[in-house]
Parts: sequence; structure tokens; C-alpha cells
Amino acid sequence: MLRLSEEILIVIKYKYKFKYMERFNTVVLDFDEEKSLKFANMISNPLGSDIYLRYEDLKVDIDNYIELLKGNIPQYDHGGNASSVTSYRDYTIIEDLFYDEEEDEVEPICKLETVEFVKIILVWAFENYNYLNERGEIKQEKAEMVINWIEQKMIEVRSIENNDLL
Repeated sequence: MLRLSEEILIVIKYKYKFKYMERFNTVVLDFDEEKSLKFANMISNPLGSDIYLRYEDLKVDIDNYIELLKGNIPQYDHGGNASSVTSYRDYTIIEDLFYDEEEDEVEPICKLETVEFVKIILVWAFENYNYLNERGEIKQEKAEMVINWIEQKMIEVRSIENNDLL
């Protein structure tokens, strides 16, 4: 089992639990118990369906989010399969693509800090690569390579957050 070192561990502001979905070889972050955000359960919607776990795709997304957090790009849009995700430097908006004005009383929109969303993506990716490695679904070398990259990105995000560049 691969684990994050204490210096690298990123604490997410919002309450979540891991759900291990053996049937699908995936780990889901469950935010159903988080009460400080409206529609916090939507945070997991783009993870895996719009933000892909495949390293090459994940790398592009995280690099774009880091550029956004640094103020180098004004906005980063994502989504299309399960949700619409629009991120600005300070906040991210997750919208339900299947919202029906006639059937639903309130449009479900979750708004959270972009830095928290990026940390959530990194924790989700770490836990999934670790899980896939434990189950023998990916080779140890690939898992270690991706997890080392995730650790570097966590350090970078924490540095941005600590330096109040947000």
C-alpha cells in the first residue's frame, strides 16, 4: 500500500468518506454528510465522468487548475457527461446537467473554493491509484510514478494556498 507522507498530506476543508466500489474498481468520495455547502453531494459527480483518472488526462486538468490558481488563466471549464464545472481562481461552480426546471424545485448548484476542489481531485486520484495498485489492476511502477506526481502537485497546491496567491 502506498501512502502519503505527513508533510505532503493535504487536508480538505469539507467532510467526506471514501466509498470503495469493488465492482467498478474505483473509489468515490462521498460528501453527503457535509452540511456547510449546499448540494455538497455534487462534488463527486465530475470525478471519473468529466475529470478522468487516466494519468495523461489528469495531468492536463491539474496543470490547468494550477495555472488558474496562480492567476495565469481567467477560467477553466470542464464537464459534459455528468455535470458542468466552471472554475475561476477563487471559486468553482458545479451544475447538474440533468436539472429539469419543470420537475425540480431548486436548481442544484454547488459552489466551493477552487483550491479545495483541486485538493479533492488530488486526494481522489491518489486514493484511486493506490486502490488499483492494491488490487493488482495497475503495475507498481506506474502507481508509484503517478503517486509521486500527485505528491508534487499537492506540494505545489499547498504552496499556492499558503502563500495567499489566491
